[in-house]
Amino acid sequence: MRKKELKVLLIRPKYSSLVAHLEPLGLEYLAGLARDMEIPCEIHDEFDHPWTFRFERMCRIIKKGGYNFIGLNANANTVDYIIKRAGQLKKKFPDITIMVGGPEAEMNYKEFCVDNIDYVYYDNGLSTLKAMWEGDLKTEVLDTLTGIAFKKDGEWVLKEKGRPVCGFINKPDRTAFYRGLKKNYIFMKGKYALSKASFSCPFACSFCYCTKMNSGTYTERDIMEVIDEVEEIKHDKIWFVDDTFFFHKERVELFCNEIIKRGIKKTFMAYARADFIAANPDILPLAYQAGFRDILIGLEAISDETLDEYNKQTSKNDNIMAIKNLHDAGIVCDGLFVINYTATREDYRKLMKFIKDNNLLWVVFGIFTPYKGTDAYDEYKDKVINFKSWRLDGTHITLKPTNMSSFEYMLRYYWIHVLTYPKIMVRTLFKTGYDTKRKGWF
Repeated sequence: MRKKELKVLLIRPKYSSLVAHLEPLGLEYLAGLARDMEIPCEIHDEFDHPWTFRFERMCRIIKKGGYNFIGLNANANTVDYIIKRAGQLKKKFPDITIMVGGPEAEMNYKEFCVDNIDYVYYDNGLSTLKAMWEGDLKTEVLDTLTGIAFKKDGEWVLKEKGRPVCGFINKPDRTAFYRGLKKNYIFMKGKYALSKASFSCPFACSFCYCTKMNSGTYTERDIMEVIDEVEEIKHDKIWFVDDTFFFHKERVELFCNEIIKRGIKKTFMAYARADFIAANPDILPLAYQAGFRDILIGLEAISDETLDEYNKQTSKNDNIMAIKNLHDAGIVCDGLFVINYTATREDYRKLMKFIKDNNLLWVVFGIFTPYKGTDAYDEYKDKVINFKSWRLDGTHITLKPTNMSSFEYMLRYYWIHVLTYPKIMVRTLFKTGYDTKRKGWF
């Protein structure tokens, strides 16, 4: 296949998500590479379309655009779907080339080394993909590359991953974001563009495989490059999807001061750790002035014992102080909790009391899930149940609850949403959702 003949369709498979529909940033970087190489490319984001006739729609797009290189973005909960869809596509279009990449491919690439997939991409960054396209996908070129699995003489060849990256080799093509802006949303927060300012995570929570990304090496983009990108994005709300944006205090201060200096008037949301926010309250007024209104913190649990079990390296007191410091600065704390499979009835009650006592309005609850590739999976792989890929989304049981039936566990899991989310909706309706001092429903 010659490069001049290459026509690329990048696909983000749809999965169940009620709280957000976000920009396909990862695929937009691939599309940006194709743009720079003058390769025809389109993103098909299944989130922009109904659940019905998904395959028929995909086939129609492939046929209409004459696409011959299909790239599928894989998450943990889309593995089975992608493998099934690859088989269907190969049957319908025998001459197309199918490549799988994305977070799940980076972590568990062997899952996709099956008959109907041609390449599995798991390298750090996009230099290998650029070389693949420049080399016309020739086997002799692939043999020299890193982080790619391909077939040679009917057998899979698995190349070692390359070095960690600390930046992108091209800018994203945000056409898909602007086109899908009408359907873009975060529950009760509005529409957000995405930006990524670092890679991997400097910590090692047992249940999270983010720390395993980028070959387990935390690196940061040049902050001025990040600010330039923020300034260029034609949208006023931006979510930094780094695993922790607030890590190096001096870097955060530089970012905030430069945003203020340039007069960039945008609203920012980012992740931070509880211990950082607890220890650095002095930086929060500056962050507020720069436009930060939401800080997402993986509080995870309300007991030191469970936090230690997760290898979180924070404490209950860190969580309490982080919430207080953010609220004092007028910044919303979005508290992220992981409900352990060992949870008791009393644990659920204590969780709700913690939320009330700390005036925590914005909350997200996930069920403890030992994702493949994490330390937790190595520990619990012999205990997992119903481990189907579509269930790996943090809202399904994959470890049998030890202190109640599965039915009661899920009933209580849904009930804590009933106890918290109506208040979020009411406060948003009355435009008091970001009043961090207010305690009531209105």
